[in-house]
Amino acid sequence: MNQMSMFPLRNENVSLSTHWPLLTSQECAGIVAQANAAAWTSKLPLGPGNFPVFPDGKENKGTEYQRLPLGKNAYPLDQINFGLCQVNSDGWRFELAGIPADDMPWLVRQKKSKDPVQDWQVDLGDAFTASRKLCFILQLSDPKTYEGGNIVLHNVPRNEDGYRAQGTLIVFPAYWLHKVSNVTKGTRHSIMGWVHGNSFK
Repeated sequence: MNQMSMFPLRNENVSLSTHWPLLTSQECAGIVAQANAAAWTSKLPLGPGNFPVFPDGKENKGTEYQRLPLGKNAYPLDQINFGLCQVNSDGWRFELAGIPADDMPWLVRQKKSKDPVQDWQVDLGDAFTASRKLCFILQLSDPKTYEGGNIVLHNVPRNEDGYRAQGTLIVFPAYWLHKVSNVTKGTRHSIMGWVHGNSFK
């Protein structure tokens, strides 16, 4: 007769967030320079199927998006994938399937605005977002060129200077409450995206 163990294997890194330098300042500037000036939109990223935006999404005029331009060998996504696999193997040890074509990363441009402060959110939901495992944010801007725009994770200690460093990859579980504060001066560029995998593994 099969019996369920009363002492499951626990991972102390379940609430882990991590950051580490991934790209140089020159590489970050090169990614920003590849942006399509006509492609920026302040509407929230595309939703699943035929939805042009998420049905319950609100427009934030201070934040603009466009699909991340990819270069040779899917650069910089190849570098991001390398970093994600490394930190996952050291921490959560999730079974990851990769980044699907219907949920590719976004290049983000955040400026000063009068938009309401962002509420706490999780990036795990229904439909095509249900298989998200890890969230990642890659800081592209020199922190000296803007104020605000801080990444805040609920009840998780963080190294704020480390999080803001140019070229740094920040990774945390998709189920964790988080938000990004408004930019109060200058312009902040970043890449945001998600890695997917089978649920509860």
